[in-house]
Amino acid sequence: MERLALLTCLVLFSPGLALHPALARAAEPYAPVRFLTSGNVDLWPSFSSDGGQVLFTRGDGADATFWLVPVAGGQPRPFSSSPMPVAATRPNWSTQNNRIVFTGIANGHGQVWLIEADGSNARRVMAAGLSDAVFYPSWYPDGNMVAVMDAQDFVIKKIDLTRGFAVPLTQQAQVMTGMPSVSPDGKAIAFAGQENRGQHYDQTKNSIWLIDATGVARPLELTPAQGRAPTWSPDGRRLAFESNRASLLGLYAIFLINRDGTGLVQVTDSSLNADHPVWSPDGRRLAFSARPFSLQKGRGIAIIDLPGAYSPQPPPPSATPRNTPSDRDPR
Repeated sequence: MERLALLTCLVLFSPGLALHPALARAAEPYAPVRFLTSGNVDLWPSFSSDGGQVLFTRGDGADATFWLVPVAGGQPRPFSSSPMPVAATRPNWSTQNNRIVFTGIANGHGQVWLIEADGSNARRVMAAGLSDAVFYPSWYPDGNMVAVMDAQDFVIKKIDLTRGFAVPLTQQAQVMTGMPSVSPDGKAIAFAGQENRGQHYDQTKNSIWLIDATGVARPLELTPAQGRAPTWSPDGRRLAFESNRASLLGLYAIFLINRDGTGLVQVTDSSLNADHPVWSPDGRRLAFSARPFSLQKGRGIAIIDLPGAYSPQPPPPSATPRNTPSDRDPR
């Protein structure tokens, strides 16, 4: 038994014997995890409109750019044949108009940009009512408007791309906001946020909020717990989000929850430190950024299948985690 324990330790903690990232799995009973990329800093995935590829950002500095990788597996490739005029981050690929809206970073400023599905015609969105600190664009279903987080005031704004202006949807006096996600029917917006009690904004204190069809903003859960980066399932019935509520080490896992705040389940192991989940257009997969295994630096793009063939486990009672590790999203 002692020899078996020693061998197990050697396999787990010896760099030369570590599992290949492509074979890494989340701990049962979670769904098997398949890494599409590894060995770099790969962030913010977004499925193509046909669900066959994943667009993502490689790098987290001034040279960050978009790459594509097939969902079936294969070599990633640069998304555009031409150099991007800005650091390309946080893409959102529309299933309606097949265009990509993203956050372009230049000289420390966050701006809304558009680019075509073939990697051409990158251009900045010019709209009145926006600051130079705008992040996380999310498409409305009509393909003519997007929601964003304006970090100057920590509010959600709706941009009319045709008319070129933006209007606030939340009030900073009530809630300070993070990343938004527009529902498939366009009638609701989920976002990361925290009640404004006069404190400084701290993204690690966010929980999941919802703006309903009446325009009222409220926490999604009856007893709010930490949560960020919500995204809607294609049928609008559920949300995926990241949270460190299940880890005393501050590591993140992916959770699912019904739009009415019920049915919370954890679908990845916290050891992956997974973030920014996105749904495939058919709703059968999630892609996210994660650590291939705990001893490897960098982050890769991973996917899990959600066929309903396994039973995701309810998370443990909410813990009070330590501060988030340094490989987290700066927003």
